[in-house]
Amino acid sequence: MSTFERRVRAGLQRLEAAVPEPKPPAARRPNPRRRRQVILLLAATASLLLAGSLVATAGRTPPTSAQQAKNAADEERVRDDIGQHMGNACLSRAEAVAVIRARLNALGLADWTIRSDDSTREAPCVGAAAIGDTHEVLLTPSMGGDVARALDAISAQLMQECLGKEQAVTLVSSTLTDLGVSNPKLETGGVRGVPVEYGGAYLQHIADGCYVYAGAQFDDVGRYTWYLAGP
Repeated sequence: MSTFERRVRAGLQRLEAAVPEPKPPAARRPNPRRRRQVILLLAATASLLLAGSLVATAGRTPPTSAQQAKNAADEERVRDDIGQHMGNACLSRAEAVAVIRARLNALGLADWTIRSDDSTREAPCVGAAAIGDTHEVLLTPSMGGDVARALDAISAQLMQECLGKEQAVTLVSSTLTDLGVSNPKLETGGVRGVPVEYGGAYLQHIADGCYVYAGAQFDDVGRYTWYLAGP
C-alpha cells in the first residue's frame, strides 16, 4: 500500500469517527460502529481515490515539502469542517455539492474542486472525502446516518437473540424499508469476517445456528447490498 493510499484510508476513518455515535441502551453492550464493520468500503474508496489522484497528478511538478505540509493541513481542515456540517444527514449529490462548496468558500479554499462520478449515481445518500494533494473533495456513496444507526441496533439484537435465516432477513429488510430504502438487496451465507467487537462470540453464535449482521457493500454506481452471515 502506498503512502497516499494509507493517508486516504486514515482520512476516511477519521471522517467516520467524527460523526456522532448514538448512546446504546443501558441494558445492552455498546453498539459497534456499523461502518467500521465494513472495512472493505474504506479499502474500495481508498483505491478509487488513489487511481484518481494518479491520473490527476500525472505530469505535474512534484510539490515541495512546504506545499505538501499545507496540502495535508488543508485536507484535515476540510475533512473536519465538512464532517461537522454534513453530519448524519442523508444528502443527495446536489445537496452535498451545495454544502461542500459553501464550506470550501468559508475556509478560503474556493480554488478546490468537487469531483463526482458514477460511484454515487444510484447511492441512497452521498458522503465526501477531502484530498489535499489534488485540492478536491470526492463525493462517495453513503447509506445515511439513520440507516447506519438502525443497523447498529440490529447488529446488537442479532447477537443477543438467536434468529433463523427468515427471521433475520425480515428484520433487516423491514427496517430498511421503513427507513425509505426501496427494495433493499440482502444476501445470506457464510462468514465474511469477524467484527473485533464480538470476536469468538460472533463465530459461536453462528455455530449455534443463529444469523448475524455481516456489513454492507456498494457497487460501482453506489447501490448497496446488505449481508447476513449464518450457518
